[in-house]
Amino acid sequence: MLCKQENRDPAHCLKEGRKVTRCAQDLITKMRENCLQEFDAHWNCLEINNQDYFRCRKPERTLNKCMFEKLGLTKTIPGSPPGKTPIHEVQKPIFTGVQK
Repeated sequence: MLCKQENRDPAHCLKEGRKVTRCAQDLITKMRENCLQEFDAHWNCLEINNQDYFRCRKPERTLNKCMFEKLGLTKTIPGSPPGKTPIHEVQKPIFTGVQK
């Protein structure tokens, strides 16, 4: 995205685009090798539920756990307060507010 902001000419960003594509292909390959069953369960849930993430949180958590453990990935949220437990790691979050 930064490359596109520098110059609107598509040729200017081809090198970066190739790097992003290679990175994505590598991640998908590793995911299929290590977490294919979890990925399929999450994907199928999304397909059945019209891409509604709310209904597919359980298989999503299973996929995330597999990805974090087997691929050594970590989730960091930019701007999170230092020293505080990240929201995605809170065991029993308390939700406030009115849902409509």
